[in-house]
This record gives sequence, C-alpha cells and structure tokens, in this order.
Amino acid sequence: MRRIPYIPLAAVLLVLAILCGGCGRSGDAQAGPAVLGAEERAEAAALLDAQLGLLKDEINDTEYERCLAFMETLYPLRRDRLEQDRYEKSAEERRMVERLNQLYERYTAKYLGDGGTWGYGNPSQRVLAEYRVSGDGSIRADGWSQIRETGGWTEEDYLDLWDQILSILPDGAWRDFSRFIVFTDGEDETLAYVTQADSAGERWEIAVDPADAEDSDWFIETVLHEYTHYLTLNAGQADYTSRQTGSTYNEEGMVTYADSYLNAFYQAFWADYLDDRLANMDSYNFFLRHEDDFVTDYASTDPAEDIAESFTYFVLQDRQRGDAVWERKLNFFYDYRELVDFRSEVRARLGLE
Repeated sequence: MRRIPYIPLAAVLLVLAILCGGCGRSGDAQAGPAVLGAEERAEAAALLDAQLGLLKDEINDTEYERCLAFMETLYPLRRDRLEQDRYEKSAEERRMVERLNQLYERYTAKYLGDGGTWGYGNPSQRVLAEYRVSGDGSIRADGWSQIRETGGWTEEDYLDLWDQILSILPDGAWRDFSRFIVFTDGEDETLAYVTQADSAGERWEIAVDPADAEDSDWFIETVLHEYTHYLTLNAGQADYTSRQTGSTYNEEGMVTYADSYLNAFYQAFWADYLDDRLANMDSYNFFLRHEDDFVTDYASTDPAEDIAESFTYFVLQDRQRGDAVWERKLNFFYDYRELVDFRSEVRARLGLE
C-alpha cells in the first residue's frame, strides 16, 4: 500500500517539464568557467557536499572535482536568483542542475547501488459513496450520489470508517473538511488521500479505500499522514497563487508563508538539495544518497511528503534522543506548542500516553 498526497496539478506539470527538459541529451557537458572568491568556493563546496550526501565519502578525488566544477558554475546562478527572490530558474541554471544530477545518479549506481525508479502505477479508482461533512463532524450522504454496496462492503462499513477517522484526531480537527469519499482502486494501492475542495485551500476532502483499511496501525499512520497535508497546506499556511517567490518553499501555484510549518521544515532540512530532487523525481537513488535523512523512503519524495511522514512518527513515537537528521526532523515539531498539544491528545486517544 502507498500513500498519495495532495499535490496541485500545476506541480505535476512542473515536474514533467523538468524531467522532459533533459530528454534527448546524453553524456556530460563541460562546466563553464566560474570565477569565485574563496568564501564563495567554500559555500559552493558545502552545497555540493549536502547534495552528495552519502556519496561524499565514496567517490574519488577526480569524481569530486568534476562535480565541484559544475557546482561552481551553478552556485552564482542560484545565488543571484535567490537574492532577487525569483522562483524560475534560468535555462543555464536548469542545465547545470540536470548535469549534476546525471553525475550523482551515475556515481550512486557505481557506489551505492541502483535503486531504479519508484515504479508507481495509477490504477483506476471507483467511487463507492460520497458524504457531506458538517461542522460538528457528522456526515450525510450526498443527495445526488449513489451509494454502492459492493465487494462485501455495505454503507455500515463506510460509516464505520468515518467513525474510526473521528476517533483518531482531536474534536474539531475535521472542521475544514466538507466531503468524505469512499473509493476503491483495489488492494495494496492507495489507502487514503486528501485534496483541496476549493482554490484557496480553505475547504478540504478526505477519501478512504476500505480494501486497504483493515490493518489498524497502517490506517492510523495513513490518516495522520494525510491530515498533515491539510495541516501544512491549508489557507493559513500557504497562498495558492501564480506569483511564485524564491524565498520560501514553493510548488507551482502554491507559496508557503514564511512562518508556516512547511517552510520552516524546508529551510531546516531541504533547501540545499531540493533542486536535485526535482531534477529526477522518479529516481529512487536520491533516497540512497540521503538515507540517513529520512524516517521512511517515501519521505524522500519531496518536502511535503517528508513533513507528513515526520509528523506522523513525531505523534506515534517517543521523543528522539539522537542527532541523526531524521531524528531532528521528528523533534522539529516540539518547537510548536499547538503541535505538542495535538500530539498529546492523539496519543491519549490511541492509548499511548
């Protein structure tokens, strides 16, 4: 089973554009000359080290210098763009990012193993029932929709799923949700997802597949994960706009506010290597390069998935005592009193306190 996050359609199109930008190219271009001062060279090397991750201690000096030459060309392009608060990369910056990613991928396969691609499919979904969610958490069937009792599931099962969802989170947690959808795409596929119900992120929907809901632990984890997408992408956390910036975490059509949970998380853990992740979203090798940074491999998909996975384990696990990056991510949420309170109430409901 896998989790499917809320991702704006425009973000998907952006990823496809980035991936296709390298189509038809082979081999390595030679990095152009860059004249950097000693401090800038040190900053470029630090950025390279962050992107290499576990590769840093594996590649030889010649391979490292080859990567560094590209990074020293990329660095001033990236610096100037961010200083101007621009989101869109120039063609030259995109080319350097792609060339570096190609080297990282090659060296990952050589030293760490080739993880290939995620291999996700997109099975068709069938809606079984749709319900309106009231402010008090009660639901009622949409008058125009048909409730399909099929596969051994009845409406009683659908209503029980909603009761299970309500039992996990604090009272009022679902007040911004206007619709509950029961669907199926077969076993061992998508268990649940959330999505916006409006263009501003003020109203939301949650969907659950009863085919994958029998494992109670997995169900709880997935509900927490999906709820975190709402928690970090709602109208109070992000602006859904075409006016992108370079100073906070962006997805195409969405800009996080400077004081949002997701932007703070991005600045702390992702700012140095997000561009590399975006250069090849389907590759599993990014995770292999940064395995010590993530609580699960799925968390390495992007910052939105990482914060959702990390928050889920922050709620369900004890406070971390180590200093690994993935542990610091879980402890990140203790800086927010409201999230600590949320954690305590959920744990009490689950009998973990």
